[in-house]
Amino acid sequence: MARIQLSHAPRLALLALLVLAACAADPDPTASPVPSPVSSARPSVNATTSPPAGPTPAQEAGGAYLAIGDSITFGIGVPNPRSNGYVGRLSERLARGEPQLTETRVFAVPGETAVGFLERRLDDVVTVIHELGPRVELVTIGLGANELLRIRRDPLCEADPSSAACTAAVSDAMTDAARAVDGVVAGVQDALADAGSDARILVLAYYNPDVRPIAAATLVGADAIVACDPDDAAPGLNDRIACVAEDRGVELVDLYAVFLGREEELTSIGDGDVHPNADGYEVIADAIAATLGSAP
Repeated sequence: MARIQLSHAPRLALLALLVLAACAADPDPTASPVPSPVSSARPSVNATTSPPAGPTPAQEAGGAYLAIGDSITFGIGVPNPRSNGYVGRLSERLARGEPQLTETRVFAVPGETAVGFLERRLDDVVTVIHELGPRVELVTIGLGANELLRIRRDPLCEADPSSAACTAAVSDAMTDAARAVDGVVAGVQDALADAGSDARILVLAYYNPDVRPIAAATLVGADAIVACDPDDAAPGLNDRIACVAEDRGVELVDLYAVFLGREEELTSIGDGDVHPNADGYEVIADAIAATLGSAP
């Protein structure tokens, strides 16, 4: 079995902060999802409004993985997202790894913003972390891009994306998103520490769902790379999230670089859908697994 390196320094969870492309489909982001357990035999993604069943004895014997996010974490864009999104694919690998992660809890609502998650849903995550305690081995988070998506739909940006007014609005949205992501990371870290978990925390930077230069600059700035540079006068969203990762002492996985040049191959952009296709979700699972130290 592949060995997955899940231990880390105390209080340092590897929060896979999946900075992924936001959702085009936008179900009610105010709905309150109940975290759903995922069987290790057939891991699946399931945001549900009904109370989850209790973990099985087999699940309790292994570690737990928490997946937090929006439509990408939910698995929008592929048939049967419960199994074919990146969370389901990754869960299957984690269940075969060493140590085994036999339970997955999913907090995923398409259309959710980072600010909305911080305000409405973080308490649910904290409750589950306290419930699972030291069994929590991995947390992934995919939030932040819906702030940008909503601003890009604003009439002032639709009329002229390069205008000073739109540029200022986009900058404000990125600041709000990064601040909220930081709040989510901090809240999860505090809860893990209180629960006695040394779970790993990974932070992933967004792939680009729109290959136009102005969209790329919004994600990675003028230098076209994902990096935390305090001297960067115009950092992109990914750069700001890289700074969150650096400041919080968590790891960054660069999905922008992984998808670069393959956006049309790995997403449904050509059909007007920014979400990954099956190959794209597999690439995301590969990138996370590689960071964790397991073979794809």
